[in-house]
Amino acid sequence: MDIEFEAAAIALCVALPLTFVLRLPTKAGRKGELMPRIGGLSILAGFVVSILVMALFSDQANRFLEEDRREFFTLVACGAVVCAVGARDDFKDLDWRYKMSTHFLAALGIYLAGYRIGEMTLPGGGTVELGWLDAAVSIFWIMLITNSINLIDGRDGVATGVAALVSGTMSYIAWDLGHDLIAMLFAALAGASLGFVPFNLPRARRFLGDSGAYFLGFMIAGLSISGFVDTTGRVPLYIPLVALGLPVLDTGVAFVRRFLDGRHPFKADADHFHDRMERAGYSPLKLTLVSYAITAMFCLGALLAHTWYKSAGSAIVGLAVLAFAAALTVLFGYGTSFWNSTRVLALRGASARERV
Repeated sequence: MDIEFEAAAIALCVALPLTFVLRLPTKAGRKGELMPRIGGLSILAGFVVSILVMALFSDQANRFLEEDRREFFTLVACGAVVCAVGARDDFKDLDWRYKMSTHFLAALGIYLAGYRIGEMTLPGGGTVELGWLDAAVSIFWIMLITNSINLIDGRDGVATGVAALVSGTMSYIAWDLGHDLIAMLFAALAGASLGFVPFNLPRARRFLGDSGAYFLGFMIAGLSISGFVDTTGRVPLYIPLVALGLPVLDTGVAFVRRFLDGRHPFKADADHFHDRMERAGYSPLKLTLVSYAITAMFCLGALLAHTWYKSAGSAIVGLAVLAFAAALTVLFGYGTSFWNSTRVLALRGASARERV
């Protein structure tokens, strides 16, 4: 994995000083302060420069890039558009429909360029042919991960560190599956994220912003489709899904609780996992480290699922991950919130009246 480590090191060395230099303040932050929200610029620059330098000075990396040049530049171009829209939102709030429309068009762009699921491998070795649903499922996946990374970017250091852990894990798995270019791209993404982390840890001097969160989510989503194609051409998407357990779980819980309370699923609120950790008395640093620890557990699950791919072991890992996710949901009090939500209370009341 020499070129992967080199790509990560170059990306880190570009993003780290660039993050220090960029100081342009954007709109007020969580406590009303003006804070540079330049994560997208630093991470995008670190990622792109790393790959270009590798292509210039490494024949092996250049060969990898030559084989999929069109797909790579399409992914970067669409990722840059997503990043730009996020940066615009960092300066002035954009309507969620405008942002989602941009994400849809960017997802459609890379789908047409070949970033598509097609046929999925399930834990234990079963398969699902998506057929005419392929476009819908592929685009939904890309939009889900793009926005899930943004949703966990509510406290210092969380989203960037989680993205670095996930990208590093996926880089290894892609390399082990023989997808050398994708492994190098994931490594560069991990390195660029790590270059931003020191300035984003509590108390943050730079914010990731929507530009950084959307870019990281979009790149992870697209690369996870290309990087997890097995020898049969199928995509075992459950492996990156497990690695992304924390942001995906947080997104799923957010949508469920908003629906059960009769609220708009896309309207922001302050009841995510990081919000509940803060209300429970976690210090900013402890909150960030606990988020990293939870992500590390999910990443371990992804590595085990990959190791036992197409065997009963992967199904066992899947059940263990589901149990872990359910335990987290209950531990942070969402089970009680669901039970006492507006819609469930209405159903419980109706049921009680029927018994009477």
